[in-house]
Amino acid sequence: PMKLFTPGKIGPVELRNRTIRSAAFEGMGKDNNPTAALRDYHLSVARGGVGMTTLAYAGICRSALSFDTQLWLRPEIVAPLREITDGIHAAGAKASIQIGHCGNMTHRSTAGGTPVGASGGFNLYSPTLVRALRKDEIRELARLFGDAVRTARDAGFDCVEVHAGHGYLISQFLSPYTNRRRDEFGGPLERRMDFMRICVDEVLEAAGNDMGVLVKTNMRDGFRGG
Repeated sequence: PMKLFTPGKIGPVELRNRTIRSAAFEGMGKDNNPTAALRDYHLSVARGGVGMTTLAYAGICRSALSFDTQLWLRPEIVAPLREITDGIHAAGAKASIQIGHCGNMTHRSTAGGTPVGASGGFNLYSPTLVRALRKDEIRELARLFGDAVRTARDAGFDCVEVHAGHGYLISQFLSPYTNRRRDEFGGPLERRMDFMRICVDEVLEAAGNDMGVLVKTNMRDGFRGG
């Protein structure tokens, strides 16, 4: 048979085949909570035969949110998420959830304060003023990535996917275009990678030996200076 349809593993998690519904944003949340539409969508994907389906995108805290249709991964939504993962498992598939922080890609009203990024300035995309994260905030956000994994486990997820691409916060640290810091988190690539490193360390520790971990990143920013 084609290898695509044979079992595969991500860390300790065995999938029935090697097809994964990637963490492409559905826009089906409401007030940062899961909905029946989100549940029905992922259950239909699981029943369709994939090895694993991925809910996208779940913010690790209030400031991590770009839209109210995204999930805010917190204890209050564990029960409705558990309904989704139970259904996915009943259909024979595994369940993953993408966790992340949007950084400067948001507005004050959504984020609950001035959007934060690797560096301060003005984000034309939003458009909004942005302030640079302090070092203590950087370490706290990394810890929140670990907390998000523990919440995901409570909600029945088999895997988590760290969003480290496409202009969101970890990507804002990686890219020389958005990271103009002069401390140990800025400068050469080795140092720009440090925020991603400490986030992934927290995630791996929280994931332990029973959850799979994936990371989404991009190789190129796709614009001059990136």
